Amino acid sequence: MTSPADDPNAALLAQLKMSSSVSGMKSNDDVLALLTAEPDPDPLAGVEYTGDEEDDARAELDALHRGFRERTARELERMQLATESEYWFCVCFKSQDDKGAFLTTAGLVVIGDKYLDGYATAELLGVTMPEPDDTERG
Repeated sequence: MTSPADDPNAALLAQLKMSSSVSGMKSNDDVLALLTAEPDPDPLAGVEYTGDEEDDARAELDALHRGFRERTARELERMQLATESEYWFCVCFKSQDDKGAFLTTAGLVVIGDKYLDGYATAELLGVTMPEPDDTERG
């Protein structure tokens, strides 16, 4: 097994983990599931070909149109989740040194120095969070 320093995906995994407050990811297994997720389904997979070129072309176009509509709906949901602004807050200090001192003293610098995962922060501060409602998060 490779060490984290030898892992070429370590930076990507760390970045994905830092974004877990949005997606609900809390473990390496969650990150791995995201990285190995199945691609969008093939919209032509369900087309039944009849041998009639006109009918088959119409069936393909209908399937592609349906696939684009479904993908658009999923993208709209993803965009809404990605741009929702009511799930984060900002803490400011007079200087970068003050910010660093706070993060270090609070033991939070281990999870970041600018954008911190809310669940990781809560865990380090000993704050018990309610279980996320996956249906609400998308």
